[in-house]
Amino acid sequence: MVGVSLAYVTFLARDVAALAQFYVDGLGLTEVLESRDHRYREVRGGGCMIGFATETVRSFVNLPEIEPVGTRSILTFDVRTVAAVASTADHAVSCGAALVRKGQDTFFGQHQAVLSDPEGNVFRLSATVGS
Repeated sequence: MVGVSLAYVTFLARDVAALAQFYVDGLGLTEVLESRDHRYREVRGGGCMIGFATETVRSFVNLPEIEPVGTRSILTFDVRTVAAVASTADHAVSCGAALVRKGQDTFFGQHQAVLSDPEGNVFRLSATVGS
């Protein structure tokens, strides 16, 4: 079997430019300028690219309309230290995120805060407990 690795995650967005800019300003990710288009923006999220596409992508990938049913995915960003979870969360909130749950230790050894971006996509800021 051929090795598989995650390369891209793409979100449908109402305002691709604003949402990509939130991830640049709020989390310090880098926009991939070569991919910039009025229908699409992309940021580098470590080893995986995060894309934001307009609804026009549905016809391009033959994706039908679906009813929104609430949170269906969660991105997790490693911020390296427990102290950075709180400071990064505070900064993200100042850039437009909403705090869903302040940082706390999890049963699986991570300290995580849960937030949502300006369009309601949920993400976590994470660090190993004790780091």
